[in-house]
Amino acid sequence: MVPFYNGEGVLMQSYKIFFAMVLAFGLIGMIRGLDSFVPGDVNYMLVNVNNEGDKDLDDLKVSIFIYDLAVVLKTSQFDLDDHDTAGKLIYWDVPKDAEPGDYWARITVSNDDVREVKHRLVTII
Repeated sequence: MVPFYNGEGVLMQSYKIFFAMVLAFGLIGMIRGLDSFVPGDVNYMLVNVNNEGDKDLDDLKVSIFIYDLAVVLKTSQFDLDDHDTAGKLIYWDVPKDAEPGDYWARITVSNDDVREVKHRLVTII
């Protein structure tokens, strides 16, 4: 524990802040999938979830939102023990009427206590 003072003279304990930062920045690992997608095809994304903390994480879920395509994908809930990793494979149907171009996908791993978000570009050809 490393004590420090905030700007108002209040003594803070840095270990609490450090633990929250580890959870916030270590939950989503690599996100794999094809580089481009064809309208009407079935495709996938593989999201690696890492628990780098010392506590088990219960009731996690992976959600993917592709904003401009109105695509919403979710996994069922799962638990992840401390220092464990899981890969969540999510299949999705590319809308048949999707116009060629780049679209932003928001990938979220969360439960009631933790949340991490990453964005990935999805290309429709």
